[in-house]
Amino acid sequence: MLYQRGLLYILAALLVSTVWLAAADRPQNGAMEEYREEYEWYLERLDGAYTEEKAAWLEQEAQAITKARYARSGSQESYYSGQITAEQYERQTAEVNTVLAHEHGFEAVYQQYLYICENTGNRYFLNTNGWAGLFSAQTLDFPLFLVILILAATVFCSEYSCQMDALLRTAPQSRKSARSKVVITLCAVFALCGGLALIRFAFFGIKYGLPHGEYPVQSIASFGGSTKNISLLAAYLILTVLRCFGSVYLAALLLFASVLVKKYALTVVIGVASTLIPYIGLSRQICYRLPMPLPFLLATGFLEGASSVEDSLTGEPIVTFSERSPQELLALLGLSAVCCALMVWWVLRQNTNRWQSGRKSVRGCGAAALCLLVLLSLSGCSVAESTNEIFNSSSQSATYSVVYDDQTRTYALENRATGILTDLALSPLFGAFSEGEAVKAVYMEAPYIYYMASRTEQYVDRVGSYNSTATQVSIVQLDTETFEEQVIFEKITDSGRSLLGIDYNVGDTWRFLQYCYGFFLNNDSLFFITNDGITEVSRTIQQTQVLDIPTRGNIAFDGRTIYFINENSLLTAYDTKTRKERPFRKVVASDFCLTEQGLYFINRMDSDCVYLCGREGAHSLKVSNDPALSVGYDGEKVTMILKSDGKEVVFDP
Repeated sequence: MLYQRGLLYILAALLVSTVWLAAADRPQNGAMEEYREEYEWYLERLDGAYTEEKAAWLEQEAQAITKARYARSGSQESYYSGQITAEQYERQTAEVNTVLAHEHGFEAVYQQYLYICENTGNRYFLNTNGWAGLFSAQTLDFPLFLVILILAATVFCSEYSCQMDALLRTAPQSRKSARSKVVITLCAVFALCGGLALIRFAFFGIKYGLPHGEYPVQSIASFGGSTKNISLLAAYLILTVLRCFGSVYLAALLLFASVLVKKYALTVVIGVASTLIPYIGLSRQICYRLPMPLPFLLATGFLEGASSVEDSLTGEPIVTFSERSPQELLALLGLSAVCCALMVWWVLRQNTNRWQSGRKSVRGCGAAALCLLVLLSLSGCSVAESTNEIFNSSSQSATYSVVYDDQTRTYALENRATGILTDLALSPLFGAFSEGEAVKAVYMEAPYIYYMASRTEQYVDRVGSYNSTATQVSIVQLDTETFEEQVIFEKITDSGRSLLGIDYNVGDTWRFLQYCYGFFLNNDSLFFITNDGITEVSRTIQQTQVLDIPTRGNIAFDGRTIYFINENSLLTAYDTKTRKERPFRKVVASDFCLTEQGLYFINRMDSDCVYLCGREGAHSLKVSNDPALSVGYDGEKVTMILKSDGKEVVFDP
């Protein structure tokens, strides 16, 4: 019965994958498919490797098409203005249409020509839709993943659930029985993965065609940066073998976990955690270095070339993914194969009669091995503790301030101590229709500067009319040592649209960001200050929570605790870890600021004189006998505005 259900799961996975592939597939290059006859007319003349003759013919064709388009436009203008007759216009149009008979196909082939010109040695002309679709699967195949979880976790856990394992181990053929179960499971998983690969190959071959499998793999744009000298067909075979191995490796890991923990639910959790945690939480750069099933289930990264993005501030390239050499692939494959073999060996040992095996219990070793595998999958996920940075919303940043140049309409960060300006690059991806950009707030946490940028973009429709707007708010991390930038938070706050001449807005849970005038952060959350309060946003799951903290005065933060004046004028501390609020009963203040020495506050109980107390609200000390209107801190000195004449008094904290 168990094997019948397993066969049913396999058939269901094949059916679901086929239906989903047929329903969700879209051509990678729509122009090639839409104007297929026109494109193939050019491909018959260009198919194969790049040559100087083909390039010259394409350039001549481009010039002829450009002249024909101008001639067609001129004929239309002449006819509409009455300079030529209808017969002359039809004759000229017929001549032009002869040249423009395949203009749509030319656009598609010319884009391919520009790509080939980047590296003519290993990029060929061919219809790429079939191969590009075949190689487009760069995400985890969830139907395959789910079936492997069900099949491998059920093999031994079904015995443990009814305590049949002890009885089976008393049989003389216990090891042979366990070996048969393991072999059948691994073979079924291998066959399932191979069957899915064959279905994909047949689907794209029938729908688009898979011509010239001997052409270099670099002919497909996704592998354009690769230095590996392999053909298209060989590349797909390699990827299929790697994915089959990854499936077998995952099944072996699940068999190992099921024998170790003897619980179906816990086995599934281990399988999901070991695969999805690195898949979601780690970068591709790290994933493809782990001796785990995940990199082999993805596989395409082993054949891709290096990729990089340009730093928006310095213009220097930042490597986001480095190419994996064949030696690295073989080393990782060998290490993973050893781990897989050891897990299978341990499973068989656990299902062998003790008097036949003559062994000691290795349950502790198995647990240690499982912990090692989980630790490998979680490597690189630790986060450093936040530094103890001083933040006061009244001064935004104690070290840096935002400077706006009216002439150049650019923003810069000014170091208050040295006066050095650092330009902020805004809207690197936005076009000419960006209405407004602004840096709204800055937060300093050495060695990083975080600034909040807001921009509004207008989109245009096909006839050039504005029909949509969107406001986007981003938190950008700037490294003051390397000047590298990284966007750590980005949301569209709302969008306006126009339909049939009627303007309307689409609301969003992030609308409060439009009214944000300050922010601060730690490793767990982002805190946005608005006139209505402070909104906490989780950095992991993006969950929002409005804190009951009034923002009419200064808001201070030291990395963990938020300081503010509550509705009763009491200076209050809110612990972001325990989420508990603690008013300082003896500190009644109208204004305050946080410094490294403690909290300076204007004491309403003593004629608005300035006092200093510790961060726990204890040991208050009077530091000025003059009544003050406000008190502030700029990172070096404390300033207060006198109540008597409005003068600013400066004194070292």
